[in-house]
Amino acid sequence: MKRLTAEAHARGILIGFDGCHSVGSIPHAFSEWDVDFAYWCNYKHLNGGPGCVGGLFVNRKHFGRQPGLAGWFSSKKDKQFDMEHTLSPAETARAYQIGTPHVLSLAPLLGSLEMFTEAGIENIRQKSLQLNRYLMDLLEYELSGFGFTIGTPLEDKRRGGHTSLEHKDAARICKALKENHVIPDFRAPNIIRLAPIALYNSYTDVWNIVEILKKIMVEKEYEKFENERNVVA
Repeated sequence: MKRLTAEAHARGILIGFDGCHSVGSIPHAFSEWDVDFAYWCNYKHLNGGPGCVGGLFVNRKHFGRQPGLAGWFSSKKDKQFDMEHTLSPAETARAYQIGTPHVLSLAPLLGSLEMFTEAGIENIRQKSLQLNRYLMDLLEYELSGFGFTIGTPLEDKRRGGHTSLEHKDAARICKALKENHVIPDFRAPNIIRLAPIALYNSYTDVWNIVEILKKIMVEKEYEKFENERNVVA
């Protein structure tokens, strides 16, 4: 991100980043890197849960600009309820709010962000790397010969917070995992995505998941399912 931002600015280009799979999983320094803007979902690694509001970073150097899409909540808070016919936009990143925040979706973030602050993103990143390294090592050792390939980069600096496991029967293996109370994520055409979370998953959890997956393969439990993904509700 730092390198791309520098190259974009050298060419007079504004640049922003999608942090949906990285915020809460790896450290960021948007201000230090001079990123113009970034956005992300809070329901994943930040534990906001399904339907949670998203997050937006706006570089301070853009404060005071008029956003292309303005809503009532983008007004200055001391003017918001004056019901004037002319919008008085906030001078900070609040200018980019376009509607009333969903209070019930925001509530889990209050506790979650406190935990992130207390634990520290650097510590979370370190444990995340160790959990996923342990997972990949176990997968290679325990599932050798079953046709799996690890699709995630092996170098720590190139990995995020999950491990992608590739297999020709990935869709039905995912269904078998769910039947065994393990919730993976299937990505077409052949990826089983496993994401041990540093804040609440243990090394024992990782061991148990690999043992369950090994049982599924040895006993061919996956063969009773069709190798097609289900509709995501």
